[in-house]
Amino acid sequence: MARASDTAYAAIKDLIQRGEIPPGQTIDEAATAKTLGISRTPVREALLRLQAERFVEIGKGKGIRVAPLSSSDMREMYQVISGLEVAAVALLTRRRPSRDDLAELVDETRRMEAAIVADDVDAWGEADERFHRALMRLSGNRKLYEVGCQMRDFVLRAHRVALRLQTPDYRTASTANHAKLIEALLAPEHAFATDAHYNQRLRGEEALVGVVEKYRINSL
Repeated sequence: MARASDTAYAAIKDLIQRGEIPPGQTIDEAATAKTLGISRTPVREALLRLQAERFVEIGKGKGIRVAPLSSSDMREMYQVISGLEVAAVALLTRRRPSRDDLAELVDETRRMEAAIVADDVDAWGEADERFHRALMRLSGNRKLYEVGCQMRDFVLRAHRVALRLQTPDYRTASTANHAKLIEALLAPEHAFATDAHYNQRLRGEEALVGVVEKYRINSL
């Protein structure tokens, strides 16, 4: 059975990641505890944990607020994630995966294709997120997966905002590149997959951070 503080942590973090508690907005401990049906103590514990992970800021006399994320922060986080993902691709190719081993990646790519047909941006984003987390997990490096998921968790709110600003053409091209990565992972040459993914990550960084900068969104 999950502890009350774990439940509060997951619930508050999800609200932050979905933008339902926007950056800069304060979080009322008492109101949050009432909404979750628990006491204030586990909510406080959850907020301290979220502060350690830089999701919230707790200041004396200033309350607890959601920490803002700038486009510069977003770019730096993307660069870290890209490094981890390229390493994941290199590790995965060395394992000589079969198509069955990559079934999860294939399934998420198909969900992305279906989301494009349905013009469902959020469904596309969720499938994309699962694809990248699965890619890191399939590397077989548990620490890489753990750190990578932490990084993706932290930038997820900003990532969702950037995706909603993108065009259908971006999602179509990105989905095609996901499919190409799967084929590259099955190829015998390691460098081809890692180089291709590194270049794709660079293009993705420029597209997503670029659109945020274009619209001059200073706080995500």
